[in-house]
Amino acid sequence: MRIADFIEEFIVAEKWDNDVLIRNEEDNTSALTTSYGIKNQKFRLFIESDEDNEMVFIYLYTPFSVVEGKSVDAALLFNYINVRFIFPGKLTLMDSGDIRYVQIIDLENVVAPVALIKNMISGAANCFSYNIEQIAAVALTQKTYEAIREEYDKKDAANELLEKRKKEEKSDIATAEGEE
Repeated sequence: MRIADFIEEFIVAEKWDNDVLIRNEEDNTSALTTSYGIKNQKFRLFIESDEDNEMVFIYLYTPFSVVEGKSVDAALLFNYINVRFIFPGKLTLMDSGDIRYVQIIDLENVVAPVALIKNMISGAANCFSYNIEQIAAVALTQKTYEAIREEYDKKDAANELLEKRKKEEKSDIATAEGEE
């Protein structure tokens, strides 16, 4: 179980001494279940392997689920985040209402560094760190996807204005220096 060994190397490297990888020799898989802290909240983290298909899976679940009646807003927001921002995995909404980030890497004919798993987890953590307030709002409150999308658009417009001002200041400084 080459990939399971790879995951165990990661566990040792990260000093996750209390975490144990469960190997299933019958179906040639392995799984690690643990918690992972993001913004003072405990997320559920799963690292799994499928030796036959030579794949490693990272699943990171929020500590809350989407309340009844908010699935459409949540799905729209997750689609927006998946398309708008660059994260190596994707946010998904499970039928149960659970919110999950998933990333799958094919390791066929690849000798990957242990840092690969750390990078996969970091991608998931960054996705939630950057968007958790909006995800929680759409999942747990009456706030709609449209209202949250408007907030993102306003933030983008403010950032664009700030960048424009910085460019103008640089241009003004370059012009002033050229006149001297």
